[in-house]
Amino acid sequence: MRAIVIAVGSELLNQERLDTNSLYISRRLREKGILTDMKMVVGDNREYLSWVVRQACKRAQIVITTGGLGPTADDLTREAVAEALRKEMIFREEIVAIIRERFRLMGMAMPETNTRQGFVIEGAEVLPNPVGTAPGLFLDTEPCRVLLLPGPPAELQPMFDAVLEARIGPLSRFHVCSAVMRIAGLSESEADARLTAALGRIANLDVTILASPGLIEIRLMGRSRKDMAEAEEAVTIAADRVRNEFARHLVTEKEESFAAAMLGRLRERDLTLAVAESCTGGKLADCLTDVPGSSRSFLGGVVAYDDALKRDFLGVSQETLTRFGAVSAETAAEMARGIRKRTGADIAVSITGIAGPGGATPQKPVGLVYFHLHTADGDVGQRRLMTGDRGVIKIRSVHYALDMIREYLDGRA
Repeated sequence: MRAIVIAVGSELLNQERLDTNSLYISRRLREKGILTDMKMVVGDNREYLSWVVRQACKRAQIVITTGGLGPTADDLTREAVAEALRKEMIFREEIVAIIRERFRLMGMAMPETNTRQGFVIEGAEVLPNPVGTAPGLFLDTEPCRVLLLPGPPAELQPMFDAVLEARIGPLSRFHVCSAVMRIAGLSESEADARLTAALGRIANLDVTILASPGLIEIRLMGRSRKDMAEAEEAVTIAADRVRNEFARHLVTEKEESFAAAMLGRLRERDLTLAVAESCTGGKLADCLTDVPGSSRSFLGGVVAYDDALKRDFLGVSQETLTRFGAVSAETAAEMARGIRKRTGADIAVSITGIAGPGGATPQKPVGLVYFHLHTADGDVGQRRLMTGDRGVIKIRSVHYALDMIREYLDGRA
């Protein structure tokens, strides 16, 4: 069974807005053994959207639209889908009554424009929206089912999950088992080559490799028409081979961030962490504190951007700053020692570098970053030249610092 996801909204065609709904939908469909063949973004144009829906229905068994169900004139998804499927629009007064009551409970009068949301496509099941005013619609028709979802993720996700479990999931003829494995310290091309060689040919297995700056995600999915045991066997064999091949680089086998994985390891060993950052601007501390319960292992950190703060708060000597500069192995080492002394943490990590686009010299180019890890056991310093723009260099640096912690905890620092 195949699916096509269509994100609706002219704002999604601009660089400032990203379609994150399709990622959620595709992942949840994949868990049921349903693969997404295409994702498309269509602006608020009835003619274009109707044509795209019509073509999608010829090629997939499930077509899902997101957005365009609101009360304004540019919310055209209902009308466009009805036109594509050659169905009538029917007004349902009871839907408007529900919306009017929601406004009343908020102490507001319902704007008349919201009456547009009372129109539904002929033959569609109306999906309640307990979070917003836009109901969803589901057309359970052969050969293609069509699902219309609201755009806001808080409204879309619970509505989609309910339809997936009750209506879409049971249509899949596959038994599905999946696993995720995240690795660090390798380039995407090297990881891909090693993965291909390690896995060989395994029946009933789909493999996806996803790369982000400094972190690579390997997704394994076993799909079997026969039974769950066959799907599980494929994933078990593959996971064992990945584990053996990437033992020195394995971050986690859970659906968790790099930071969450490292905090979990610190917690298991009853160790604490503190950080001193310069070029990453607090991004490492932000990733760590995004994890619930991080305070059990993460004591805190400082963004020492100015040389005076490096000197006065972290104890970096003026001689070091003058002789070697703020971006140097020597400064990184003194930053790490300073934050550990300040906080009493078991492990201290520092980052200092040039994220760009300015600030570079012939001797110190954009992307040059120094890292240092300091513990009672000793010190580990690293120099790296990161590629990418300012944002990419910062997140690569964060992941590299986390990987230094992983190496230390694994006893390989």
